[in-house]
Amino acid sequence: MSRDNGFTLLEVLVAITLASLLLTSIYGVFSTTSEAKEKVEKQGAALHLGRVLISRLDRELLGLYLGDQKTHPSLKGGVNSLGEPYIELLTNSTGGPQPGMRQVRYRLGPDADNRTTLWRAEKGINELATNNEERLAQGLDKLTFSFFDGQNWRESWDSQSNNLPLLVRAELDLQDTKGMPPLLSTFDLPQNRKSP
Repeated sequence: MSRDNGFTLLEVLVAITLASLLLTSIYGVFSTTSEAKEKVEKQGAALHLGRVLISRLDRELLGLYLGDQKTHPSLKGGVNSLGEPYIELLTNSTGGPQPGMRQVRYRLGPDADNRTTLWRAEKGINELATNNEERLAQGLDKLTFSFFDGQNWRESWDSQSNNLPLLVRAELDLQDTKGMPPLLSTFDLPQNRKSP
């Protein structure tokens, strides 16, 4: 009995099974790598957003008004009546096209679609119009401000009654950085900086 040159049905089925197992394994590796890459990119974008927000707040706190706090209070913050964290400051470092002292307010609250949004409002110290809020960023879960009086960290501050704190701390929890510690930054206010 002679045997034809070729594969038996059983050999073909074994080869197909092995090839499918191999391809499934390769797909699993690529899929996991792709998901990990996407997660790292989202975390990187979220951390970049956090650093940009911290940098902007630092610049505006550096330009904080240091004059009479009774007539022109330059710093107020804590939680408003809606339970939203906020900070208000009087600064000359807004980075905008309008020169002079500007009142700036940040607050973390919902937008029209109920998404947590960081809002920013700005107006000149002598402008009568109300300051319109603009959406500055989304992707934040939580934002808290604390104020150091020299002995304790306080959750709220009003420079009209307390003068200026020694330090201001901002803590950001970003949506795409689950499992990572929050971004924490402490700002040294201009009255505490020593000139060289």
